[in-house]
Amino acid sequence: MNTKTYLIPDMSCAHCKARIEKEVTGLNGVEAADVPVESKVLTVRFDDQVVDSAAIVAAVAEAGYTANSQ
Repeated sequence: MNTKTYLIPDMSCAHCKARIEKEVTGLNGVEAADVPVESKVLTVRFDDQVVDSAAIVAAVAEAGYTANSQ
């Protein structure tokens, strides 16, 4: 499993958090996703044999937000 972080600069509330986490954890190969509202840093644990960073960024975009890889 790999762990990667992404800054989500345009999130601002618990609803944002829930929406982003739901989209990202819905990806096949993602074990966990957490994005505290205070830090705006999404941490994702995933199997890089199944899903890549581009798919994670796309899932965040699908939720309506921007993800910047750190």
